[in-house]
This record gives sequence, C-alpha cells and structure tokens, in this order.
Amino acid sequence: MDYSSIANNINYKYTSNAPLFQFGGVTSGLDTASIIEKLMEVESQPLNRLNEKFKELDYKEKAYNAVSDKLRELMDYLTDFKLQSNLIPKSASVSNESILTATASSSTLDGTYSIEVKSLATRSFFESSKLGQDITLTTLFSDINHRYVPVDSVVKLTVNNTEVDINISTSDTINDILTKISDAFTTAGSSATVSFDDTNNRLIIQSSDVFELSQTSGNFMFVFNLNDANLIADGSGNYTLQSTKDIGSYFTSKTLSELGITGSGTFTINGVSISYSQDDTIADLISNINSNLEDVIASYDEVNNKIILTAKDMGDVIINVANAPSELGFDTGTFTLGNVAHAVLKTDSGLTYDLYSDTNSFSYNGLEFTALNVGTTNVSVNTDTDSIIEKVKDFVDKWNETTDYLYTKLTESKVENKDESEMTDEEKIQGYLKNDQYLRKVFDKMRNYLYESYGGKYLWELGIKSGDAGIGFENTMKGHIELDEDKLREFISKNGSDAVWEFFGDENGFASQVKDYLYELTKFNGEIDQIAGVSGRIEREKRTLAKQMANWIEILQKKEQDLWQKFTAMEEALSKLNAQGAYIAQALAKK
Repeated sequence: MDYSSIANNINYKYTSNAPLFQFGGVTSGLDTASIIEKLMEVESQPLNRLNEKFKELDYKEKAYNAVSDKLRELMDYLTDFKLQSNLIPKSASVSNESILTATASSSTLDGTYSIEVKSLATRSFFESSKLGQDITLTTLFSDINHRYVPVDSVVKLTVNNTEVDINISTSDTINDILTKISDAFTTAGSSATVSFDDTNNRLIIQSSDVFELSQTSGNFMFVFNLNDANLIADGSGNYTLQSTKDIGSYFTSKTLSELGITGSGTFTINGVSISYSQDDTIADLISNINSNLEDVIASYDEVNNKIILTAKDMGDVIINVANAPSELGFDTGTFTLGNVAHAVLKTDSGLTYDLYSDTNSFSYNGLEFTALNVGTTNVSVNTDTDSIIEKVKDFVDKWNETTDYLYTKLTESKVENKDESEMTDEEKIQGYLKNDQYLRKVFDKMRNYLYESYGGKYLWELGIKSGDAGIGFENTMKGHIELDEDKLREFISKNGSDAVWEFFGDENGFASQVKDYLYELTKFNGEIDQIAGVSGRIEREKRTLAKQMANWIEILQKKEQDLWQKFTAMEEALSKLNAQGAYIAQALAKK
C-alpha cells in the first residue's frame, strides 16, 4: 500500500466500501443517510486530526527544502566568488595591439612588461613540383589541354581606338602565339612586350598603352587563363595583362592517368600508407590523403599546379613522403619546416626571459599573450580595483538576500483568511518554520561567521559592517551587512589585492568556510536531508501517520457498514410490524 498518498484522499468523507446506492427510511420515514453521515463525521474526527497533522508535516518538509535550495544557491555563488581569478581581476593594456593581444590573470604581478616578438609560428608544408608535362615556348596550343580542349580561336585586340583580330590555330606553338599578339599591337600602331614565364607558366603582355583582349571565337582566353585577368597599371605608365594561374594546371576531376600514372600502388606520408589507382581523380587522391592522415592536410593549388601538404599544427613538424609516383612531383618537391614563435619578455625589474611557442600563444606567470606580428610593444598589468569593489558589493547583496530569507522564515506567520485553493505554493508553506529550533541554529551560525577572524583580519577591516558596527539592532538580528567602499579601497591600497582574496577565498577564508558549512547542510544525506529528505525524519513521521490513517479508514468503513446493517434491520422489523398491524386491522374490520 502507498501510505504516502493516502492523506491526499482523506477529507470529511472518508473512502467507503459500502454499496454505491443506499436507500433508508422507506418504512420509518427517517432520513437514514443523513443520520449515518452525521454519526460518521463524529467518528472520523481522529482521522481528520491525523490528516491535518500529515499536511502540516508535508508543508514543513517543503519549507525545509525551500530553505535548502536557498542555501545551495548561496553555496554555488560562493564557489565562484572565492576563485582568485574571479575575485581579483587584472587588466592588461597593450601599447601596440598590432603586435600582440594580452590578458592577465589574478596571479600576474602588476607592472610593465616589454615584449619583443622576434618570430611568429608557421606551419610546415611540402610543396610538390608542377604536375604534368613541362610547358615551353615550343609547346603546341593543342597540347595545353589540362582544363579545356583547345580549338582554333579568334581574339580581338583593342588599343588606341583600333581593333585587330588575332587568329590562333591549335597547331601554333606558344612562341607563334607570342609573335601574333606582338604583331597585332604593331598593326594597331602600338607596341607591347609579349612574353611567356616558363617558371610559373603564365602569358604576360605589357604595353604603355591601355589595351583590351576579348574572345571572338574559340577558347584561347580560357586555356591561357586570361578570361578572368585584369589589366593592371603599375603607376609608371605601363599596363600589364597576365594569366591568373599556371596554364598547365588541371581540373581536379582529371584522372591520375592523365598525369601519366599507370596501374595502382601505395606510397607513404609520415609513415601512413596512401593507396592510389590510375582511375582515381586528383580530388579522390586529395580526399584519400585527408581521410587517412591526422596531422597533415592535402590540397591542390590550381594557381601554381602543385599538390600542397600542410601540417595541421604550427611549429617544427616534419612531413616525409616516400615512394610516391614521380608524376605527383613529391620526389622533386620542396619541404619547408615551420617556425617556432619566439618572444623576449622583459620585466620592469630588468629580468629577461626567452619564450617559445608552437602556437603564437605565450604564458608568463599568468600573463597570456598571442603574437600577431613581429615587433616590440609594452604590456601594462594593473589590478582592477573597481571590479573588486563590484564583486564584494555583489557578495554583500547575495548575503543579505539569503539572511533576509532565513529571518523571514523564522518570523513569518501562517497565511490566514484565505482559502488554501487560492494560495500560492509559497503561501502554503508560510509560517511552518516560525521559531523552528533547527533553522534558528543555522541562522545563528551564519551570523556568527560575520564576527570571526580570517587570516588575522575581520570583515570590518575590509569595510564590511554588521549591525553591531553601527547600522542598527534590527540589521544585527537579520544578519545584515553593509559595504563601505572607501574603506575597502583603503584596505586594498595598504594590503594589496591579494589580501582580499586571502580573506575570502583562501582555504580557511570567509567564503570557503561558509561554503563548506552550506555544503554540509545541503548535500545528499546532509543535515537538512536527514530532516526533510526522502528518508528524513519528517518523511518517516508522515509514513507512520499514513499507516494510522489507513487503519482508521478500515475501522470507519466497518462502522459505516455496521450502521447501515442496523438501520436496515430496523426498517425490516418495522415493515413486518406494519404488515402484522394491517392484517389485524383487516381481520377486525371483517367481524
């Protein structure tokens, strides 16, 4: 039987096992149901008193749990408040923020730090040589087919308000094309230097006149990557148009067989095996590398027609490629080792420290800074006294909020002249802890913390006054405190900001002591839990009452059935007596 829910079903009408329909007074004319109901109301008074006691215990239990929640709220606040990084914030200002950014923790000593960033951390990378065939002046236009299939084209040159068509054939060599473009400028009454950069595989046109190349037919402009090129003025009266990327670069949808790779095989990057097949695309190869390697990222640089392997982490990370097909260009590629960031820090006392980092982030005695550029700057670290004042003010407010709540629970009376169904949950539990001895003990313990010494110092020395220090007897009774900001500033000036943290946050400090006490009160199976928890004293009393009520319900049900049986027997007797009287009267009438 669930004894804990019995009380919720108790009222003046107890639960009955009697038949659902009862008819009384048919013969006698008595209102049997009303008579039995009145009799049972008298009989059920002990049950009602048990039920009232049960409700009182239930509300008291809820009131204790509300107190526990409030104390736990203060405990959680103190847990954060007492942290040195929260209570004693430091500010770090950088004279040149383009060099670095900086933050200071509570452990950083105030002062000015000169920091010279000598080098920034960079990532190691392995750059392959160019993919595919070498492109030279003798390469045919038709052979530059890594992205597009070249076709005969007509390009229009516009210069000095003159238009000249340039006919380019797939059988032309690059040298032939350079000559045709140069001749077109001459025809238009201009001149240009037309060249091919065979290192970067780019067509370059330079002229002292503004000019434009446009595609009339074919795809020459796309093959030579001039379709998205801009005419650039150098400021000296010269204008340049050049290929935006290597004309030998590939679409990544091209297969490895188009690079000249046949069959399949494996090679290794940093000891990790990478498989490949001639039918794989360049994109497939890049994806396969990235799927298998955790410390390296592969990409295809279409601007320069190279595969780039880049270390994920900055610093001196080694990238080693072994047994790769020569067509991928790794065997003739270039490895560049990443740099480790280097900074020199000087304190205002003249001490110098060399600091190194793989990430451009440095740490020195709580001073954290991230290098952005090479150069020298100063970092000034100061204690943020205004922030400390605000933190202590917040603490005072939180303390007063908690002690106000406890004092109210100790002194408030129950809500009167209001139906329980109209009360809020807070109103229902109001007054059930009035003058409660245990809560009084907790409240007095909280107030006593205000007058104890922590590290040889008292609250009043930090400018935190209790009622006894002149803010009223009523505030003393409530455990109220107030902050004198000027006195706290004076305390910090004389003793340093660390003294504030030592008073509050040290292992034996005020906030630590109170937090530990609140933990003992509110933890599972703590003091309050032993009173009002699921296995606490109040819950045990409630279960005992519930069992007693269950027994009373059985007794009352039996009494009600007994009364109905007796009244029913009386009705039956009266019915028989009436029948006999009627028979006698009928017999006499016949005589």
